[in-house]
Amino acid sequence: MRTLYIDIDSLRADHVGAYGYDAETTPNLDSFAQDAVAFDRAYVANSPCLPSRAALLTGRYGLRNGIETHGPQSQLLNHPANEVEWAGTWSDHVPGREWWSLPRLFYEERVPTVAVTSFPRHPAPWFNDTWHEIYQIQEPVGNRESFQTPRAESVVDTAIDALSEYDDDLFMYVQLWDPHGPYRRSDDEVAEFADGPAPPYPTVEQIANHQTWDAWRSATHMEIENRADLRRMIANYDAEIHYADRHLGRLFERLKQRGLYEETLIIVTGDHGEEFGEHGLYREHWSTHDGTQRVPLLVKPPADAAAETGHRSQLVTNVDMAPTVAEFAGLEAPARWQGRSLCPVIESGDVDWRDAVFVDHGLYTAQRALRTDQWKLIRTYHAGMWDDAIPELQLYDMETDPWEQTNLAEENPEVVSRLESRLATLVESRQGPYRDALREVAERGPAGYRAFQEDFNGVSTSGRD
Repeated sequence: MRTLYIDIDSLRADHVGAYGYDAETTPNLDSFAQDAVAFDRAYVANSPCLPSRAALLTGRYGLRNGIETHGPQSQLLNHPANEVEWAGTWSDHVPGREWWSLPRLFYEERVPTVAVTSFPRHPAPWFNDTWHEIYQIQEPVGNRESFQTPRAESVVDTAIDALSEYDDDLFMYVQLWDPHGPYRRSDDEVAEFADGPAPPYPTVEQIANHQTWDAWRSATHMEIENRADLRRMIANYDAEIHYADRHLGRLFERLKQRGLYEETLIIVTGDHGEEFGEHGLYREHWSTHDGTQRVPLLVKPPADAAAETGHRSQLVTNVDMAPTVAEFAGLEAPARWQGRSLCPVIESGDVDWRDAVFVDHGLYTAQRALRTDQWKLIRTYHAGMWDDAIPELQLYDMETDPWEQTNLAEENPEVVSRLESRLATLVESRQGPYRDALREVAERGPAGYRAFQEDFNGVSTSGRD
């Protein structure tokens, strides 16, 4: 079977037309969505980039795989190869099939595995296990170019060329950095979205309050003085999404030209979202709020698979994706994977499903959140640079307050207690023999907090990414 997994960096679900966005950011994805199952409540189990992709590829939550942040604590997975002296010997310590990653599962089954990405340069040494080929896309030469600024055009060109080498079985992972900042679209491209939909938050009053903040990505550092400034920032973001979508359209069209589109399992999602001041930070992924953790997830099964296209309301995370891909390929999921195959939900939207998911963020804060049908409970273990702004406990009614603006924790102690107990149960069931990696991040201090502590002294960071 041919699988194409497309991972779009920093893509919010609510900026995609198929998820109700009014601006025409994603005409090609919207067309693709008509052939797919769209998950309306898809979350990344961990954010941002490194933890999210570790969860995806290992099929394990960050508290189990050990990757909850960037920096030194992100370099080694919880894995026997990193814990015991096994190399060069053949013993019970040699990691077995139960430890295989998603690409290694295909690799060991002699299915070609191909990654088109610049992600190994993040750095993420564990990402390199195991691919037959990795095409590392390079950024253009110029000021403020980096491993995070290869263009979607180059990524898709390379993916199209690589696809031409394979006619049969294949697992291909394609990663686009767009629309991750810094934004590179032309004035004309941005102008197309200048009159796009304006979010209800942050309000004028909230932006005025944010002027008093002095920390990474706060309003003054990002030159946000009013709603017009916010609208310009979002227009740049939308233009980047539109650019990525245009090149994804070329990839879909190439598959159709070769007669491969129908028979290919195609998944399009994001590694995390992006927040624009709803809770005080502008153009950043920094918390467990939905702006960071909720992503689009579109799954187009191969033509011969049982599926009912349309939208799904089940709560899912990217840890579910490894067992989903494995089941479509007819492969047994390794025993250590912790997700749940979405194939039953793809087949029918009426399937009973889990009643809650939990998600972590570990770069700028150390937070863990429980999401149920109605509620989101957020527990902050380290507030990063925002001690005065982030409560230890937050509770939101997601049915009446999807923008997470009114903290109901103090007036609903019974709900908080019940949800904390549920969260503790979920964490305990997935933690295994390891220490909670998010608690370790909190003890040391999140990597982003440590890297940008100088912002407490008023150093401007508006030019950094």
